[in-house]
Amino acid sequence: PNGASIVSSDDNGYICVWGPDKSLKRHMKIHDEAIHTMAFSSDSSILLTACTLGNIRFYAVEDDFEAEISKPDCSIDAAHDMGVLSADFCKVVHTDPADNFSIIYTVATCGTDHFIKIWRLFYIPANVDRSRKSRLIPTTPQEHFAGQSTIYSTAVMNASCVQTIVAHGSSVTCVRFNSTGTLLISCSLDKTIKIWNQQGTCIKTLSEHSRYVNCLAINSDSTVIASGSNDRSVIIWDLTNNLTIDSHITGIRSLLFKLASKTTDIPLEFICPITHEIMREPVYAEDGFTYERTAIEEWFSREKIVSPMTNVELSTDELVENGKLKQKIDEYIKTLDLDSFE
Repeated sequence: PNGASIVSSDDNGYICVWGPDKSLKRHMKIHDEAIHTMAFSSDSSILLTACTLGNIRFYAVEDDFEAEISKPDCSIDAAHDMGVLSADFCKVVHTDPADNFSIIYTVATCGTDHFIKIWRLFYIPANVDRSRKSRLIPTTPQEHFAGQSTIYSTAVMNASCVQTIVAHGSSVTCVRFNSTGTLLISCSLDKTIKIWNQQGTCIKTLSEHSRYVNCLAINSDSTVIASGSNDRSVIIWDLTNNLTIDSHITGIRSLLFKLASKTTDIPLEFICPITHEIMREPVYAEDGFTYERTAIEEWFSREKIVSPMTNVELSTDELVENGKLKQKIDEYIKTLDLDSFE
């Protein structure tokens, strides 16, 4: 994203890192099989690679690949059965309120197993004293499990699977977050495109293609999707007209959605980690994070009580109103020129 490097991959498990002057900076074998997808975090600090064995590798590349890359900073084996086909980082990045230095990325992956998986990636950046302890990252390398997947952490990076979505009737070929992280778009060999909210609910299915749908792109204000298919067509979807009232995204979208889509300087503390929209009723949970009340209550109602951010089981679902934050949000809303969002 910062334009400093271009990374390419091949069917032999190698990646090439190219500089802006077209020079080859790195040529490395990092997978045993074909690498079918790669993704950068929005701050250009993390590179994700994934292969047809279903394995995912994360590399910290804050130095724009100037340092030698010898091994991944975090690995996930068997993330998807029979291969990972696509991955995307959410542009909204959080910091653990327990220490204010551990960074939390959200990553979506998909594959031939028909699933979409949502992962949290925990990272201690290079500009932090890494001798400090993080509750999210073990001090020594460890392995732990997420279903059939095995996660290998290091002293600077760890991961957890927070959600698995049975998404399509065939291989899921592409996943993309919108710019604000409020929506996730997927497409599949089942010829459909699906739009998901951050709770993992499908709010719309688009099915105009007659053959496999292979790729997706979404514009910066989340109003237009482009999809490409083996039927030799590219369809441009106008979400403001094609989505119905049942999907909760209409031609006249909610004020909060407009703010999230069109305002770039919203303080991150005002954004719910689940919905990625401005909170109206912020509450603390036992994990130390603040959420929109309705969003965290829905999360807790689905299964055992676990943190949406860390996937750690909580001892209580009790919520405490964050009155100070609510006051700050209300004051912020009053400063906006709401007429500009009409």
